Amino acid sequence: MLSFKKLEDILRTTIKWEQQMRDLYEVAELGLKTKEAKELLAFLKESHQKHLEILQNLNIIDYGPDEWIKFTADFGVLHQIPQHQITRDSTAEEIFVKVRSYEESLQSVYKRVSEHTVSESQTELFSSLALMKENQLAAIRNFKESYFNPNLG
Repeated sequence: MLSFKKLEDILRTTIKWEQQMRDLYEVAELGLKTKEAKELLAFLKESHQKHLEILQNLNIIDYGPDEWIKFTADFGVLHQIPQHQITRDSTAEEIFVKVRSYEESLQSVYKRVSEHTVSESQTELFSSLALMKENQLAAIRNFKESYFNPNLG
């Protein structure tokens, strides 16, 4: 279990997770063969990079006190990204199933964090991160429905 007591701690960890997602997108790019899959990944990467840059440039002072209502997150959920491998031999289906799984995990964490903040601006910050993940997930769902077996979940 990970426990956070300060906004700075959770933001630092959030940036680390998002950098891991960026790295995952980089590796995923090697395994994609079709034009459609590459276009989706390019969209996901661009959107993700914009949000990562915003996170990296946040001024914590703008989000109220750095005090944190204790938030404890499940250790397993927070460390999923580096545990799974995507290789250039992975199929597009395998890649997007894994990417979706990681994005869902992070979205869940961000939603839970937004429920444990001490200011409205902090709640909005983590709610916006969860919404960003929902947008990424919607793009993956739309792609999956068009190109993959609808039974993937």
